[in-house]
Amino acid sequence: AASMLLLSLSFTWKVLAPYSGTLAVLGTVLYVLSFSLGAGPVPALLLPEIFASRIRAKAVALSLGMHWISNFVIGLYFLSVVNKFGISTVYLGFATVCLLAVLYIAVNVVETKGRSLEEIERALNPVV
Repeated sequence: AASMLLLSLSFTWKVLAPYSGTLAVLGTVLYVLSFSLGAGPVPALLLPEIFASRIRAKAVALSLGMHWISNFVIGLYFLSVVNKFGISTVYLGFATVCLLAVLYIAVNVVETKGRSLEEIERALNPVV
């Protein structure tokens, strides 16, 4: 979220205009670095842990399939959205989505570190 906000501000704040190119590159590099070390691999790592063993294979396949379809759609329409709303607004929207994702994850995603798949399944579905 911070790197997307940096990108957005580098394009809009006039005081940052002399540094906008450097800040844009810095924001992009920071985003790629933080995403690849943080949220990037999470779907492939977390999804197999949160689904019940009886539906795990199909649920993970469906979830990761939707993940890649979403990535494709975003890539497909990115330039159209930038042309319509402007690059700064698009990156500000990405920053907002990142912040909302952090809030959602903090409230709804259970910790799986050091727990067996059975323990995680019981935590997610106490009836089992």
